[in-house]
Amino acid sequence: MFHLQKNTKRLVVVSDVHGLLDPFVDILRHAGLVDKDLNWCGGTHRLLQMGDVFDRGPHSREVDALLDKLQAQALKAGGEVIRLVGNHELEMLLSNFSISGLSGEEAQATKDKLTQQVLQGALRAAYAYKGFLFTHAGVTRKLYRIFKLQLEDASAYNLATLINLIFRESIRHQFFKHPIFNISVTRMGTDRFGGIFWEDLPDLVAAFPRSPVWQIVGHTQVEQITVDSSKQLIAVDVGLHRRKQYLEINTDGEPIICEA
Repeated sequence: MFHLQKNTKRLVVVSDVHGLLDPFVDILRHAGLVDKDLNWCGGTHRLLQMGDVFDRGPHSREVDALLDKLQAQALKAGGEVIRLVGNHELEMLLSNFSISGLSGEEAQATKDKLTQQVLQGALRAAYAYKGFLFTHAGVTRKLYRIFKLQLEDASAYNLATLINLIFRESIRHQFFKHPIFNISVTRMGTDRFGGIFWEDLPDLVAAFPRSPVWQIVGHTQVEQITVDSSKQLIAVDVGLHRRKQYLEINTDGEPIICEA
């Protein structure tokens, strides 16, 4: 199991990579997390990758392998690499290989690897840090109300813990009926609002007067990282093919927008 490390410092947040190795590496170097040989040099810092490593770009497997390596190296150094599942990883976990660009055998092997990483805790559906809740696409008002029925205190940490428990057990039992897996009508699904993997940003914004907890989300591309205090939302998917922007959360819990 992967465990939270003590004495860590800042959190570097990188959104959807989609197989774009070079801009991803540029960000990691700019943030001081990898050396010239792409080994972890970030010490006790943390890296959070928001999911959607796979598909579209030409180097999905290389990005995935790099993150696997850095996750192991950071753990030994007292740091941490947190990997979230995006909708593209979820599709592989569901054996929907048509968008993966991988051969049938390779796609199945990738699914098996991702499944084991979910069960081991190396891949997660949610994360909490300094009062921020991180999911790939966001927790809508409907989902928040469902979670609140099970939580005395619906803090970011407790929400992330519950979401990860639901997700891990869903993967373990191959049962995907929980609303976290919903696809919204905007994406040709059956629900007005989607789950944490498929909710587009305009629908997430429309779901709340104001999110009860600060949320940081990827999934929907934006022109630049935006901090919306009125909604308590930070959208971080700028599309690495267009812009090498990332977010840092410092030890005081302050979000800082950075550009490589």
